[in-house]
Amino acid sequence: MIGFLQPLALLGLAAVAIPPLLHLIGRRLPPTVVFPAVRYLTATEREHSRKLKLRNLLLLLLRMAVILLVVLAAARPVARVGSGGGHAATALALVLDNSLSSGAVLEGQRVLDVLVERARAVLARTGPDDRIWLVTADGRPRRMGRSDAMSALDSLAPLPVRLDLAEAARTAARAVSREDVAAAEVVVLSDLQATALSAGEPAAAPVLLREPPDPPPNRSVDSARAEPALWSPTGEVVVQLGGTFAEPAALRLEAQGRTLAGAVAGTDDLVILAATAPRRGWLAARVALDPDELRADDEWWLALRAADPAPARVVGELGRFVPDAIAVLRDGGRLAEGDGVSLADRVMPGTTVLLPPADPALVGALNRTLAARGVPWRLAERLEGEWRLPAELGAAAGSAVYRRHRLLGDGPVVARVAGEPWLVRFGDVVIVASRMEPDWTELPVSAAFVPLLDFLINRVAAGEAWTVRAAPGQAVRLPDAARAVWGPHGTAPVGADGRAAAPLEEGVFYLSGAGGDTVGALEVNHDRRESRLTPATRAEVRATLGDEARVLDDRALDRELFGGERRADLSGMLLAAAIIAALAELGLATAGGGRSRA
Repeated sequence: MIGFLQPLALLGLAAVAIPPLLHLIGRRLPPTVVFPAVRYLTATEREHSRKLKLRNLLLLLLRMAVILLVVLAAARPVARVGSGGGHAATALALVLDNSLSSGAVLEGQRVLDVLVERARAVLARTGPDDRIWLVTADGRPRRMGRSDAMSALDSLAPLPVRLDLAEAARTAARAVSREDVAAAEVVVLSDLQATALSAGEPAAAPVLLREPPDPPPNRSVDSARAEPALWSPTGEVVVQLGGTFAEPAALRLEAQGRTLAGAVAGTDDLVILAATAPRRGWLAARVALDPDELRADDEWWLALRAADPAPARVVGELGRFVPDAIAVLRDGGRLAEGDGVSLADRVMPGTTVLLPPADPALVGALNRTLAARGVPWRLAERLEGEWRLPAELGAAAGSAVYRRHRLLGDGPVVARVAGEPWLVRFGDVVIVASRMEPDWTELPVSAAFVPLLDFLINRVAAGEAWTVRAAPGQAVRLPDAARAVWGPHGTAPVGADGRAAAPLEEGVFYLSGAGGDTVGALEVNHDRRESRLTPATRAEVRATLGDEARVLDDRALDRELFGGERRADLSGMLLAAAIIAALAELGLATAGGGRSRA
C-alpha cells in the first residue's frame, strides 16, 4: 500500500505536460524549396530523419520522466513493507476529548461518537508489548490494558467541563516518555477547539492530532446574573449571549416551573429580563435558549433570593454619606422605614452593622460591649496604607481602602483585605473595619457605595452571604460560615480550609451554616470557552505543543500511527532515479549535438 505524506505536491504533475508542448511548438517548420543540385541528398536525409526522430522522442520521454520523478519525490510517497502491520513496542497515550463541546451534533452524529469510533480503531492496532494510557476530560492519564481501555470507551459521555487539551497532551507525553520501551507517541482525538490550547512547554513526545471537520453554528448563554442580588420581590436578570449563529432565538427565564420573562435575542447580545419572583426565599432559576446543535450550553442556572425590603436606620455619627445612601435605597424600594437593622458606631439592640467610631478613645468601650454581647471579635490598632476590596463584595470589588482597624477574633469572615478580616459577622452583629468616609475608603464617592450598603443590610445582616459561581468540578473557596453544600442529590461537607469541589452537574446548590441555616448559594454552570467551537490552526497547535505536533486527516493519521509502523519512504529512491534520468538526457543531448556538428 502506497500513500503520500505531502499529497498537495502532486499538483505539480501538471508540469509533465511542458516538454510535449515545447516539442509540438518546435515542430512548426518553414516552407522548403528543393534545388535540382541537392536532389541526390534526399535519400540520405530520410535515413537521418528517422534517427533524429527516435533521438528526440527519447529526449522527450527522459525530460518528462525527470519532472514526474521529482514531483513524486516532493509528495513523499511511503509504502508499508512486510505484512501484518507490525511495529516496535510503543508507549501510546490516547487523549480522547469528551468535554462539553463533544456533545455537538454534526451531520446527524455526535462528535463524541465519531471520536470514540476512531479511538477504537487506534486501540485495535495496539500489540501485546504496547503500553496504553487513556486521558479523558478530567485530564488525568490512566494506565490500562487494551480490553480495559475498550471498556472505558463504552461508558464515555460528554461532560459539562472544559478540557485544557494542550495541558492534557503535555501530561500524556510526560507519562509515555517515562516508559521503558522503544517508542512513545500521543494521539489526540478532539474537536480541537482553539480555546482549549493553553501556552506551555512543547510536548515531551510526538503528538498526532486528528484534523476536525468544520464545526456546526452554535449559540450559547455565556452568563446570567441577578440584579440586585436580593429581589424585593422584583428584579432583573442580565444575560450575555455568545456563539456564531446569525439568526436570533427565543430566550426564557424560568423558575418554579413557570416562565417569568422572555425575549428574542441574537449572538453577542446583552439582554435584561425584568421579572417578579413567584415567592419569597431562595429560588433556583434557569435562563434557557431554543436548542441548537450543542444543547449543553443553551441554559444557565442562577440563584434568586426574594424578600421584603429590610427596615433600616442610622444611629450615631457615621458622617454624611451613609444617611444619604440609605435615603437612596429607601426611595428605590430597597429598604423600608424601621429599626430592623441599625447602621451604627455602637452595638444596638437587634441586628447591627457596626462601623468604627470616629473617636479612637471609644474603641475600648466598644470592645467591652462586644464582649458582653458574646461577640468574639475586637477592634485592634488602626492601620493606614492602601488596599483593594476583594471580589466577594460584588460591585465594590477593587475599591481602595486607605484606613482600617485590625479585627481580632474567631468566627465567620465575609471578606478579607490583605489576607486579614475586613468584614465579619457573628450572630446579629456585622463589623466593618473601615468607616464610610473618603479619608478611610474611596467607596463614599464611587458608584459602588449604594450597592455595598444594600449588600451589607439585605444580605450580610440578614444572615446571607454572597453567591459563589463555579464551573463543574472546579475547586472553589466558600464563605467561612459555610459548613456544607446541599442540592438535589444530598449534602457534602466543606473542608476545614473552606474549599470544596463544585458538583459535576450544572445547577443551583445551597450553602448551609453551623446551625443549618442557608448562608449562600453555589451556581454551577458550563465554562463559556467550551461554546467557542472554532478549531485551532496548525500553526497554533505547533506553537503550543512543539514542532513535532502534527494535525492529520483520518488517512494520514492511520499512516503515521506508531511511527508509520514498518514503512519505507520512497522519496530518496525517486530522487536517485530522477538524477539518473537527467544524466541520461544530458548524455543523449550532448552526443546528438556532437554528431550534428561533425
